[in-house]
Amino acid sequence: MVKKSISVLLTVLFCIFMVSCGENSSTKNKNKENSDQNDSDSEEVDDSETSDSPASEDSDNENNGTETDEENDGDTEENDSETSDSEESGDEDSGEPWHKESTVVEPTAESEMKTEALIVTTNEFKEVFQKFANFHTVTGIGTKVVTVEDICKNAVCDDSDAIKDTQKAIKDYVMSVEGLKYLILGGDIDDIPSREVHDHFELPLGIADYTDDFYSDLYYADFSEWDSNGNGIYAEDDGTGTEIDTPDLIADVAIGRISVSTVDEAELYLSKLVKHHTAFNTEHTQKSLLIANIATEISGVKVNAGYYFESAGKTVSLISPDYSMKKLYTQSTPYPGNGTAQPLDNTTEKAAIEEGVNLIVHSGHGGQTLLTCEQGTDPDRDFTAKMAYELKNETLPFFLSCACEAGQFAYTRSDSAGEKLMKAPEGGAIVYLGNTTTGLGIAGGSQFIDEMLRNMFMTSYSTIGESYLFAHLNMFSPSYFTVPLINKDVQVVNPDSWRWTKKSIVMLGDPMTVFWRDKIEPFTAGIEPEVEENDGIKTVSFQFTPDLEGISLRVFADGKLYDVPYVMYETIKINLDSKVEKITVGIKAEDSQFFFKEFDI
Repeated sequence: MVKKSISVLLTVLFCIFMVSCGENSSTKNKNKENSDQNDSDSEEVDDSETSDSPASEDSDNENNGTETDEENDGDTEENDSETSDSEESGDEDSGEPWHKESTVVEPTAESEMKTEALIVTTNEFKEVFQKFANFHTVTGIGTKVVTVEDICKNAVCDDSDAIKDTQKAIKDYVMSVEGLKYLILGGDIDDIPSREVHDHFELPLGIADYTDDFYSDLYYADFSEWDSNGNGIYAEDDGTGTEIDTPDLIADVAIGRISVSTVDEAELYLSKLVKHHTAFNTEHTQKSLLIANIATEISGVKVNAGYYFESAGKTVSLISPDYSMKKLYTQSTPYPGNGTAQPLDNTTEKAAIEEGVNLIVHSGHGGQTLLTCEQGTDPDRDFTAKMAYELKNETLPFFLSCACEAGQFAYTRSDSAGEKLMKAPEGGAIVYLGNTTTGLGIAGGSQFIDEMLRNMFMTSYSTIGESYLFAHLNMFSPSYFTVPLINKDVQVVNPDSWRWTKKSIVMLGDPMTVFWRDKIEPFTAGIEPEVEENDGIKTVSFQFTPDLEGISLRVFADGKLYDVPYVMYETIKINLDSKVEKITVGIKAEDSQFFFKEFDI
């Protein structure tokens, strides 16, 4: 009888002890301030109460009934694709919960890897653009590199026949990539050709009348048919603006040209790109600059492009009111801005860019060697390609311009002004939007930019490519502008100017570049892999410490991607061949800038 009473008493005490331990375990995960006491309690728990026992799992489920979907997804993914290695659980006496367990992560199967972005380049630039692909892949956008040489191995690239030329082969390949969202042309026109088109544009009242042959990268991004009659003339019209071919002229993928001529130029831009995403100066986030020249003359009135900026529903109203806005407008009578603008000249333009700004919008004139300028010759307001190349600005802005020809990547004498801006060794821009031919300013280019701005300020951050696609879908036609003084509504966008604008616009830079709308701080938590080598295998370990709570990271190594989901307080291990010497690690967090680093192992 006594034995039976003792047995019952022991059973009760054991149950109380088990509940107490379960509560301590739950509290430990939710209240970091009690971790020292919980560690002390956990040392008294015997082997039967570890996380591997069914009883413990039931207790955890019961006490953590509010477990998030993210944790559940992580558990499922861990069970499906990751192998627990309890024998390599680290120092049991460390008192740090993240040392208690380890998980070995296997590479993502190639069949499961999505190609959201494609870089088309040449064999000469393949290695450097693979670095771009690694950067984007580990920070969240699966990116693949393909060379023109490889494309032409499997297709006809007969440049003597416009129906079977290299451009056609590249476009066919691009269209074959399922789920593609971004396209980079990695090289100048000598490396990655563009599609030559002919166009005509005319506005009434003698405002404008242009005819030109020029290059259009939109050919690759718009998946509609550009040569419907198969005669090798693309986006053909009859010479007066009447269409023969009828392409949609709406981009299906966001396209950008990184117009480099050397590997060093590509490396320089990559360093700028990484800095922009990982160490953007938040003091400059909410700073914008508007630059306006005399746009045109209507009925004898010189129209300052600043009037377009200031019109209801247009540029000024589309930039967040949280942003400071410096306005540099050419002096005119009348003068737009109601006293908020300063006179534009080369000195004030240079100073405004170099003081640090996130966004620049320009409406006015330009040329192959002039980033911004006035009609005619005015040295005080001719901001040259040389001046652009010599800029010294820490923060690299998005420079959105409707100027003529400054984005002409086919300029044969040297780089155009837009290219020089992008290649500036100590500054310049992170993305330049311009034109490969005559820009139509307030007759099309400004309206496209306004639609980009509308999208850029929708969320705390987004890629510039998303805004480019939005503008292609939403640019209005027709569109009107009220001319100052004479208060006359003039149609500035008609079907002709809409088509011309779509074909001539070019984005120089990476379309996956993030526009930081808000002051999002750089990532500060420490990431440092540990490496052990045994029997021809390098084991790379990452510890998920409390300051990394809620993040997931990606590792690219030996041509394989390792997608590591958020796992609370665990050590993640990746086994690699001992010959592997470098790994690339990236983190895309919602509340910070990106983390990106290449480690020697």
